[in-house]
Amino acid sequence: MLSLLHQADLRLLYLVNSDGSNPFLDGFMAFVTDFGFWRWPIMAAAAALLIRGGYRARLLVVLTLVAVLVGEGINGTIKHLTNRPRPHEQLANIRHVDRGGVQMSTPGPVEKGRSLPSSHVANNAAFAVLVGAIYGRWGRVAWLGVLVVAYSRIYIGSHYPSDVLVSLALALSYSNATLWVTRRLWRALGPKWTARLYRRYPDLLPTQTELGSAGLSRSGVTIQFEQEATERTEASARGSEFKV
Repeated sequence: MLSLLHQADLRLLYLVNSDGSNPFLDGFMAFVTDFGFWRWPIMAAAAALLIRGGYRARLLVVLTLVAVLVGEGINGTIKHLTNRPRPHEQLANIRHVDRGGVQMSTPGPVEKGRSLPSSHVANNAAFAVLVGAIYGRWGRVAWLGVLVVAYSRIYIGSHYPSDVLVSLALALSYSNATLWVTRRLWRALGPKWTARLYRRYPDLLPTQTELGSAGLSRSGVTIQFEQEATERTEASARGSEFKV
């Protein structure tokens, strides 16, 4: 069974990296996946949102930073444990594509394998999960970006398709865990730290009503969390009135 999965992994890799290649995609995929280029625009956008953005924008930046830090710890540990070389480091006839051009692979000994998982894919997927939680339907647009990045990592010869699937699973896990933990911390500490903001956002995330007014929506699970938070807030208010 494992042998069949490995063969399917290799076939899909060569299909994307070699059979499906062309000069336009070489340049486009190398550009999409070049974090050295995107690093500063991303940092500038994050800073602008923190300074000039509203509640949702700032929340997205903070939660994304937390999720990425958590993810880097998890991904780095798995990379160290698996020590899996990248395709262009391990296999023959793999096109290694970057903004400098295309080189054919020259397999050889690798000191540190960093193929599994893909931090590019995991970080983008975690961001898409958070966009969906905070901005509703805009999360679908973010997932389109995830698909392009995931394809590009296979196309340029840096990751196997199986690396991408594992990365997506990891990102879904730790980004949702980040939401779960931060929402519960907010419920516990929000009333003490910033009561006024807590009264408006008792579940940390924008309410379904606010998203609806913007033409957005979120999942039923998120709505359920919001309803529970609202019920707790109303119960607390009734309790205070009774004491008075």
